[in-house]
Amino acid sequence: MKKRTYIYRGFERFWHWSQVLLIFFLALTGFQIHGTYKIFSFEHVVRWHNIASWAFLVLIVFAIFWHFATGEWKQYIPTTKFIKAQINYYITGIFRGAPHPTHKTIYNKFNPLQRIIYLGLKLLVIPVQVITGFIYMFYIYPDNPVNLHGLNVIAIIHTIGAFSLLAFVIAHVYLTTTGDSVLSSIKAMLTGWEVVDVDEKEERQKHLQHAVDDSAAGYYHIDKDGIFVDVNEAWLNMFKCKDKDKIIGKHYSLTRDKKDLKELDELVNKVLAGDTVTGVPAKRKCVDGSTGKHILSANPIIEDGKITGMEGFILDISETEALSEHMYNAVRDSGAGYYRLDKHGNIVDVNEAWLDLYKYDSKDEVIGKHYSITRRPVEVNKLEDTFNKAMNGETLSGKLAERRCKDGSTGKHILSANPVYVGQYVVGMEGFILDIADLEKEKEL
Repeated sequence: MKKRTYIYRGFERFWHWSQVLLIFFLALTGFQIHGTYKIFSFEHVVRWHNIASWAFLVLIVFAIFWHFATGEWKQYIPTTKFIKAQINYYITGIFRGAPHPTHKTIYNKFNPLQRIIYLGLKLLVIPVQVITGFIYMFYIYPDNPVNLHGLNVIAIIHTIGAFSLLAFVIAHVYLTTTGDSVLSSIKAMLTGWEVVDVDEKEERQKHLQHAVDDSAAGYYHIDKDGIFVDVNEAWLNMFKCKDKDKIIGKHYSLTRDKKDLKELDELVNKVLAGDTVTGVPAKRKCVDGSTGKHILSANPIIEDGKITGMEGFILDISETEALSEHMYNAVRDSGAGYYRLDKHGNIVDVNEAWLDLYKYDSKDEVIGKHYSITRRPVEVNKLEDTFNKAMNGETLSGKLAERRCKDGSTGKHILSANPVYVGQYVVGMEGFILDIADLEKEKEL
């Protein structure tokens, strides 16, 4: 299926086209300095080339900051998955009308071959050009001489780098013409929007994973021996730990006082036997020796029919029951109910856990319906207030809420909500709900 998707953000497009103009200008002036042709006077060309070099360096600094601030640097992490298929596609498949072996999304913009090439440019070719260019620049200024031998070698390396960039540009421009139309890829880099082939199941999974990574709920993954395999930043923050290496490879017992460990042991054994638990109140021991309260969710990880560990999330709670900003939906669907609304408040997507909590049998019963069906009339205003805040860009802390189920019964859960962005625009709201029946029972006791 094809879908019009917002792929390239505003700064990304500005950076791309600014880089294009600067690289072409540097090539134009650089090859004249090299003696390939003569258009302008040598003195003017050198000065313009140097000015463009400084502008390019400033652009690189801003781009590095943007990539790390937004997490976009992850797009360049190389992978060998599908790389053989990608090479075969470019060599023969593209001429036979074969389907593309990978799908482009906002979370996965580059295919495996592009990742390797772009990473090579950023870590090798462009740094070499910058370093050799500035060595050459400062060497030729008499007011700031550099005691350097073998200037010709530096010039040759700089020229080889220039030809490498030129080869990349030619290949890059050619490949932009291999989309649905000759100009579709170029248009996408101008507008940000591109029509791409979409695997709905894969896209939904990546979207959920992205929501999870950016959430403030603490995710954990332990193996069948109780050893931590992974935790996220929110988990580390709750346990007041700055170094992930202090947790990974350690036993879960380090997260509890001895008097509270038996209860956690029983829960872990229960989950590793195949059960799923949600809404369990717990008291954690932080790395600095302090304690905190949270709600725990856990579900078994099943691979090839065998339970290999457990994963879940924790939600921080205070004495006033003000909860953490965002709940975590484990990749394999834990007890957290995921929902997504469009800008009109209509339900776009829910997971199985959400359906179970609301006692619906099928997604078809709720998709397209307004969120008001999930509340009693006296409770709708509260959810409407949450929705309006999310549509204004707020990410909301978890709140106690009362849901209206399909059969007319009610239940209490913790709700979190955050805006869904397409580019700079909020197009809906998504979040998670976690049943708190166990917590309510504990209060009664």
